[in-house]
Amino acid sequence: MSKFALDEMNNVNGVITFYRLIEDGVCYWNEFCVEIEKEGTHYEQVFALTAQLNRKANLQSLAEKKYHAYDTKVTGVSGFEFKTKDLREYGIKDEQGNIIMFAGKKSNQDADEVTFRSIVKRYTESKR
Repeated sequence: MSKFALDEMNNVNGVITFYRLIEDGVCYWNEFCVEIEKEGTHYEQVFALTAQLNRKANLQSLAEKKYHAYDTKVTGVSGFEFKTKDLREYGIKDEQGNIIMFAGKKSNQDADEVTFRSIVKRYTESKR
């Protein structure tokens, strides 16, 4: 069974707390950011995602095309998605706060959705 930990996102400040999920020592959000940096593409959109997190953390509204509820396919688990033109960031809300589980590119969205839902399932099962 996977071991999970949460790491508070220190670059997101506001009333709502956001965490990065770490599974077996791997932080999918950090790996995604490193991948984007290595590619040299879409890095400005990573900053845009962080800006959206800050807006949400400060209870400011976002257009539905930037943030919306997202079906995790796990009963009782509320999900959300932040979006830019080319990037997606997926998370859930639970008693700990808002947890960023996974991120990916729009071009790989179908596979990323499967991965996200798999991570959510493993995470929720680990809490039982």
